[in-house]
Amino acid sequence: MRASLLAGAFVVLGGCTMVGDAPPNDTPRDYFGKNRAGTSRDYGVIKWSDPEDHVITVHGYVDDMASCKEVVKALNANACRETDGRDCLNPYSCIALN
Repeated sequence: MRASLLAGAFVVLGGCTMVGDAPPNDTPRDYFGKNRAGTSRDYGVIKWSDPEDHVITVHGYVDDMASCKEVVKALNANACRETDGRDCLNPYSCIALN
């Protein structure tokens, strides 16, 4: 179930582009700071607690924070598998974008 949710998220999120009147150099954080998709706050997945290292935007779900945490959990589990569990530091986390 979790794998299918993650795969679906990548398909849906991978096909999204920002439209509207955002300048072409706006970052996702800039864009979502001025706009909200849906009723809950939008979240970004970042790496190494660096807001500039934005990996994925999670928006449009009933509970974007819960969905973001699911994506982060899967990404961190994969990061640990890539290093055979050594130095598994959970590099991914969620931040609110608006």
